[in-house]
Amino acid sequence: MYPIFRLSKHIFIWILTVEGLLWIFSSCKKNDHASTPVVQQVFPDSAAGNNVVYITGSGLSGIRSIVFERGRVPAPFNPTFNTDHALIFRVPDTALGGQQHIILTNARGDSVVIPFTVIALPTISSASLPEFATGTQITLTGNNLDDVSSVILHGTNDRATIVSQDRKMLVIQMPSTTVSRAKLDITNSSGTITTQQEFISVDNAKQLFTEDFGPGIYNWSWATVSVSTDYAVLGTHSIKAVFAPGSWQAISLHCDPTIDASQYTYYTFWIKGDPNQDVQVDVRSENGGTTNTVTVPAKVWTYYKFKTDFISGFPIERLDFQIHGPNGNNSATLYVDDILLVK
Repeated sequence: MYPIFRLSKHIFIWILTVEGLLWIFSSCKKNDHASTPVVQQVFPDSAAGNNVVYITGSGLSGIRSIVFERGRVPAPFNPTFNTDHALIFRVPDTALGGQQHIILTNARGDSVVIPFTVIALPTISSASLPEFATGTQITLTGNNLDDVSSVILHGTNDRATIVSQDRKMLVIQMPSTTVSRAKLDITNSSGTITTQQEFISVDNAKQLFTEDFGPGIYNWSWATVSVSTDYAVLGTHSIKAVFAPGSWQAISLHCDPTIDASQYTYYTFWIKGDPNQDVQVDVRSENGGTTNTVTVPAKVWTYYKFKTDFISGFPIERLDFQIHGPNGNNSATLYVDDILLVK
């Protein structure tokens, strides 16, 4: 009888174990059914990229995906940080702006949708040009530019024309204006921003050289200088200067009548570097002030923008761009364009 008792005991234990597993499985199924996600509150109900969103409710620990409706943009999140009653994540910086839904989905495929507004203001990180004439096209690079509806020179009603646009790039054609320089007010569906970048109107600056030497400006250079169509920034012409080896020659602009630089805020110009070497150039007036020495990189156009303090306080008759050297036995060739005094 003893062996029979031992066998019955094992069978009894086995039955209890199976019943226990069946009960646990049944409970899991019931709890799984009860874990359908329910949202009670969303805070905030609108936010920009990288901002945190908190959701409270029930059945939230089972959420496995969070998707922003416009463009089906997923929001990365760590499920281990969430509980059955709370869910936390960040608005992806790639989310498209405007009113839409956030779609929460659990492992079983149950979903709940939440109204939400993504604030995706335009941002501008760079511009192809810092200056313009009427009709100049400028390419702006940044984010949230696909739904830009207007670009206006800040402080004016002068509206640029949108030529083309996508999420990361906006091409505009600059308007006629009476201002010397301005930032841009850029509006999309999320609102309006004012750029950090400021754009100079060549039309409204004092032009020492653009397509040719400006009124009252004469070529008194001691270098081989000509007006060239080889390269240009705006338009078709620039100053071409060839400097003999070790000669310390200069492009020199004679101003008649003389100029009072204190009437202006900036002295700006472009220099295209020598094809073979970086060179140093002294930017100065022969009539006083201080010297700004710039290193001009080889082969590329470089833009320079100085406050006029270094050439202010006296009548200017001569403005020079004097090269150092050039060293060795090689000459250097530079191109200079859009020499401006800007109010």
